Amino acid sequence: MIDRRYFHANGVEPIPAILILVSSAVAIAVSLHSLSSGYYVVFQNFFYFPIILACFFYARRGFVFAVALSCLYVVLLLSFTQDPEHLLGAIVRFILFVLVAAVIAALSADQQRIKTALAESERSLNDIINFLPDATFVLDLDGRIVIWNHAMEQLTGARSEEVVGRGDYEHAYRLLGKRRPLLADIVLQDDPEQIRRWYPDVRNVNGVLSGDLEIEDLHGKKAVVWAVATPLRNNQGEIIGAIESIRDVTLLHDTRVQLQQANESLTLANTKLHLIGKMTQHDLLNTTQALSGYIELIRQATAGDRPLAEYTDGADALVRTLCEQVEFARDYQSVGIKEPVWQDLQYTVANGLATVTSKGVAITAAIDPVEVYADPLLERVIYNLATNAIIHGQTVTEIRFSTERAGSDMLLVCED
Repeated sequence: MIDRRYFHANGVEPIPAILILVSSAVAIAVSLHSLSSGYYVVFQNFFYFPIILACFFYARRGFVFAVALSCLYVVLLLSFTQDPEHLLGAIVRFILFVLVAAVIAALSADQQRIKTALAESERSLNDIINFLPDATFVLDLDGRIVIWNHAMEQLTGARSEEVVGRGDYEHAYRLLGKRRPLLADIVLQDDPEQIRRWYPDVRNVNGVLSGDLEIEDLHGKKAVVWAVATPLRNNQGEIIGAIESIRDVTLLHDTRVQLQQANESLTLANTKLHLIGKMTQHDLLNTTQALSGYIELIRQATAGDRPLAEYTDGADALVRTLCEQVEFARDYQSVGIKEPVWQDLQYTVANGLATVTSKGVAITAAIDPVEVYADPLLERVIYNLATNAIIHGQTVTEIRFSTERAGSDMLLVCED
């Protein structure tokens, strides 16, 4: 903000005005005494003091005052002497007074414009931070609160006027009820030991710290917030403070925990089903092998009986089909055993189709660039869909995989 001790666009501050008036009075009094005593040279130097002060504190208005005071100096000199030499000296000094006043007034005006621009920039920055949707605060190098935005007021119940300017971990006390470092403090201290002590799971990316934090909200309920902090630097790259933003992610955290619990329950259930399926498949394959043996014995015992041979061939084909179906089911017995993972759908479909024996069938894929949260065996599903279409489709000439939107859902489509 503008330092109003020195620059006053409106009104007059008492201390600068008093200094200017006192120095002007001294300059005039010394001038009158010197002139009345016959000294015409030394006294004029006293006029520099009020001229410099006026132009420094009040810029343009000070320059006008300096010109008026310079004119007064000439009038005083002319009142006591008409000597051309002294008159010429007075004109030279008048010009010097005006030049000094102009230079100082110009410098003062530039400094005032710079400070005004800085104040506007600071005000804009404050407004931006104040109206951020995330709770945000700013600390200076001493750990004192500089900015405490509206969202921070709503999160903690502490108004900005109550906390700005305070140190001693006041921000942590308002948030946690304890005075200890938050991420913004650790950014300023740059102490890895503090990070390990207070935030062992924090992420550090190029000096930007982020992590989850458990707090109590205004109603005394446990809440989880996500915090991110980064240093603030000046034009020279020097750290001048730190800023930290906090977002309430309690709902997301609870949903994540519930999802994890659901996955664990599903994994347990699928593990049991996997065990049952494995036992059933083993028994079924043993049974089909025995059945194949009996069919072969029947075929040998009825050699030469063509109608019965056709029946045994048909039964044998059915047994082989049953074995293929059991083998097909075996591929899926592990579905749901492992937790779902995020997968690039284009990459997964391409990998699944890469080992398919096409047998002259054209296989194409037009997949949107998306990721899906699915079982790790999704790639095997793609492979089996294509393989089964080729083996059992008989007249299939083309297989197409594609994605299409259906409201808020996306469908993975396989066509043959």
